[in-house]
Amino acid sequence: MSQHASPIPNTNTLAACSRSRAFTLLELVIVIVIISVTAAIAIPRMSNAGSRYSVDAAVQQLLADVNITATVANSTSETRSIVFDTTAETYELVGQPSPSNPAQNHTVDLSLEPFNVNMLGVSLEGNALDISGHGLLLETGQLTLAVGRDARRVVFTSGTSSVQVVNISLNTPTDGESISIRSTGQSQTFDMSANDAIMQASAR
Repeated sequence: MSQHASPIPNTNTLAACSRSRAFTLLELVIVIVIISVTAAIAIPRMSNAGSRYSVDAAVQQLLADVNITATVANSTSETRSIVFDTTAETYELVGQPSPSNPAQNHTVDLSLEPFNVNMLGVSLEGNALDISGHGLLLETGQLTLAVGRDARRVVFTSGTSSVQVVNISLNTPTDGESISIRSTGQSQTFDMSANDAIMQASAR
């Protein structure tokens, strides 16, 4: 009975396979490095985008409530107020019932989703924004809403129906009253006398 000798492996083929496996491993390492670098760049940008979204949402909510308060004040010919509490990160629309509890004033908590913002540096007398029966602001002052280093300064001017919003960047995140500004960006003015005040912003 004849025996067939096993074919001798081609050394060139083995070497090629070895090089192929080594090259594949190198490719894998390169891909991992690329993913790591991309993540290191993308994650902070996504975080910054999220903080900008949150602080802008809080500003839009505040502007909408100032607009509503001015409308109610004008329609009733009575002064209305919005009272700010920087400790609780809330503001209260005095005389406007809460949708969930009509026996209480409507209160907005900016520390909750979707806002998660810090309210800083309120410089209004008694921390209150009064609006006349003609729908005009009776106080001059400002407050700052911040998420991380992204912040918006909301400026009120007595005798007007306009609110200015200034984009600012902080040197460091803060949840206290001390604000260290790194840079100031675009500002927008919103006219509370317009029904679509939130939509019609004039960039300066």
